Amino acid sequence: MQLVNEFTVDASLDSTWSALTDIPRMASCIPGAEIESIDGADFDGKVAVKVGPVGLTLQGKGTVVSQDDGAHTMVVRGAARDRKGQGSAEATISIAAHEDSGRTAVVVTTDLDLGGRIAQFGSGVISQVSGRIIKQFVSRLDTMIAAPGSTGGAPADLRVRAAPATRARIAVPAGFAQLGATALAGVALGIAVGRAVYAHR
Repeated sequence: MQLVNEFTVDASLDSTWSALTDIPRMASCIPGAEIESIDGADFDGKVAVKVGPVGLTLQGKGTVVSQDDGAHTMVVRGAARDRKGQGSAEATISIAAHEDSGRTAVVVTTDLDLGGRIAQFGSGVISQVSGRIIKQFVSRLDTMIAAPGSTGGAPADLRVRAAPATRARIAVPAGFAQLGATALAGVALGIAVGRAVYAHR
């Protein structure tokens, strides 16, 4: 499954890219996600998520395969499994940002493979999980952006695509979009699951 997320942020390219590459800070906005250790380009993390009657604690590793601050591109790979063997996921996330009339346009492409019970749920259950994850994620981002030293601004434009799933659009305050993309990179599995859930609404 490939998921493509495109959004425009009402902030400069430099400030947006700085947020996109701050893995621990952004991971803290993902419900149930935690960065446990970082060693250079490698990191360990986990995410707890409930899909229907199944509660999963997905433990895994990720690697920043490449990061070009001049070109504003980054590639992250991650893989994880549920501690009780009920599901697994692997993801390769490519992030690219560029200046767009004083704002910043970002494209996040995720190649995702889900295995085990997590890959077998119907769209109804997936939709419920999606709503819960998105609501909590936005709430935490709102708190972070409102904190001293954070910047606000006009709403960002976020589009989510997943072939062959339908498209969805969300309006969120400036900064939400880049934070979400970084969280995706920072906890590759956790956000891979969240975006897979979201794409099936």
